[in-house]
Formats: sequence, structure tokens, C-alpha cells
Amino acid sequence: MKKETQDQAPSVPLSLDELGLNDFKIQVSITRGTKVYCYNTNVSVVINLPSSKKGVHMSRFVESISEILSSEIHTHYSLEEMSIHVLKKLNELHEFEKASITLNFTFFTTRITPVSKRTSIENYKALLTTWWNQGEITHELTLGTYGNTVCPHALSQNSTGRTHIQRAYAELSLTGKTDDIPDMEDISKVLDRSFSSPTFSLLKVEDEQWIINRMWENPLFVEDVTRNLLEHASNQFKDRSLEIRAKTISQESIHKHNIMSSGRRTNKK
Repeated sequence: MKKETQDQAPSVPLSLDELGLNDFKIQVSITRGTKVYCYNTNVSVVINLPSSKKGVHMSRFVESISEILSSEIHTHYSLEEMSIHVLKKLNELHEFEKASITLNFTFFTTRITPVSKRTSIENYKALLTTWWNQGEITHELTLGTYGNTVCPHALSQNSTGRTHIQRAYAELSLTGKTDDIPDMEDISKVLDRSFSSPTFSLLKVEDEQWIINRMWENPLFVEDVTRNLLEHASNQFKDRSLEIRAKTISQESIHKHNIMSSGRRTNKK
């Protein structure tokens, strides 16, 4: 029987870290108790390729991933658990040493507005990557959202008590083992309280005034927001072993450029 092209030796015998499927779209459902959470996800799945093989049987690879994802989308308690099952099943069909699956989606939750007490549906950009390294599993969950900042320096220098405000975007990334990754709802709350003020999709006039007052009472640099993220996350998740990374981008209102800051810290049980 003729050896298939993918199994032949490559002309350049180098191993590759990642080879696989990118931007595969599928809806995922997670069941927790009586609640069902649905996510429209873009999925990427990659495996390593040894230097002895020219390629992977891509049609079989894509078929395998499609079948596995379709069979897994309604049966799990968390996205982390689902990702592990996908990689385990994939390894049975396409043996590898290292692999990862990345889910790119939007996380929705509700907030109660501060004064009018209306229900506002809020969204957060979410990215979950699960790595397989010879059977050892690690996850990184990133959530990002917008908030407001007020410049404390301009406020202190202005004799009329005026200053400029910014819309800021912040991301919080948590890396660890399966049992140490927090719920997205808890991560989103850490994000919201790290700005001068959170933002809301729905606001009545009285809520707008509350936010304005909150912003001016709590002026922050972009550096402050990043430090708040790291400190709040470290305190909130102190019982978990996590690598914590934070990044904030201030969309400057009086400049043509933006300002960014980032940092990290490590939590140990």
C-alpha cells in the first residue's frame, strides 16, 4: 500500500508547534443546575507536528473536530470541562504530545443600575484557551470590558476643579488548573469595580448622574486601573493558584494617541 503524502518525511525536517483548525464557528451550551448558558463561539484547535511527518490528514482532522464538538456542546458544566473532553477525544484519533483549543466568544450577564434599579444586559469579550501538554491541562481565561476614568493630575492642577475623562478598555487574564479558574461572573465584577466608574448598556437620567458623581469622586490614571485589577483579582481569588495578568488601554479624549499599562502577579494557595 502506497504511503500517504502526509506521512512522508518533509523536505525540511523541522517540528512545528501548531497545526490545525482556525475560526470554526459553533454554538456551545453549558448547563449549570437549572440554567443553560449559550455561547456563539469561534473555535481554534491546533496540535504539534513532529519533524518526521510532512503534514496532518487535514480533512480527517477537521471531520474529527466537527464531530467531537457537535457531540460535546450540550453535556458539560463548564467551558473548561468541555475543552478537556474535546482534546482527550481528539488525542484518541490523532495522537499528539501538545495541543490547544481556543474559544472566542461574548459573555453576557445582567447588572442592576445604581439608582433606577433597572436590569441592564452587559457584554464582555471572552477568550478561553486550554492547553494539553502530554496530558497535563492548563487554562487561560481572559475577560475584557469598557469603563470610565477621570484624570487626577488635570483635576489637581485646574483651579475650577475641571478635568478630562476617558473611556478605558481593560482585560483580566487568569491562568491555572481547571479547579482554580473562577466563574466569568466573578471575573466581570472585578473588572467593573476597577475603573473610576463602570459603564452600563441601559441608564436612566438618575443613573447617569450617579455615574458622573462616582467618576469625579474616584479619579484614576490608567496605571491605577491596572493596579486595581491585579489587587482586586488577587484578593477575590486568594484561595486559588493563578497567574494574573491585567492590561488597560485609555482611549484619550484630549490626545490623538492612547495610553496603556499592563502588569502581573501570582497567587498561590
